[in-house]
Amino acid sequence: MQPQDNAPFFSKNQQSVTDNPLSPNGRFNRLSFIGWYGFLYIIVLAITFALSLTIGIFNLNTMQLNTHFMDALSGLAGLGFLIILIFYIYFNFVIVIRRLHDRNKSGWLCLLLFVPIINFFFSLYLIFARGCHRPNRFGHPRPASVLEKIMAWIMIIFTVLSLFASASIYSYLVGSGELENPGEIIQKGSHYV
Repeated sequence: MQPQDNAPFFSKNQQSVTDNPLSPNGRFNRLSFIGWYGFLYIIVLAITFALSLTIGIFNLNTMQLNTHFMDALSGLAGLGFLIILIFYIYFNFVIVIRRLHDRNKSGWLCLLLFVPIINFFFSLYLIFARGCHRPNRFGHPRPASVLEKIMAWIMIIFTVLSLFASASIYSYLVGSGELENPGEIIQKGSHYV
């Protein structure tokens, strides 16, 4: 019998559990959630762009889509895009499930992402709701790693900048008269000659 076996229950050393971030088991705090979501988005975007260049859907010289876009999606290319889509959906659900576990909620709530309008508010809930600071039924709190924090803050900054850029472009187009009022578009389109 070793001396550590006689120690009281609370003073025993906790065995470290390896946490695989690509597994639905475990927890993600807010920064980990945003960081992994951003990483997943960038990876899928890069793979999709590379596949589009490889099969000729997108031409880098002219920066235009191929006119035979639908023909290019048939066959092996379509299968490639389907695999990318399945990869994206699976790992998106893994990230959402881990975030729900941090809130001590069941991972089945991720099915709310399929309900229109509710999915928007559900996504805001996942981003802004605080996680449990104590161990819950899904494990101990998992601190965000340095890389997750960096990626999360990059995503937050780019999101805020893109919102400002979109508002600026919209404001410029409205102010210069290049963006027509929807009522004017309907009136012009409804005149019969």
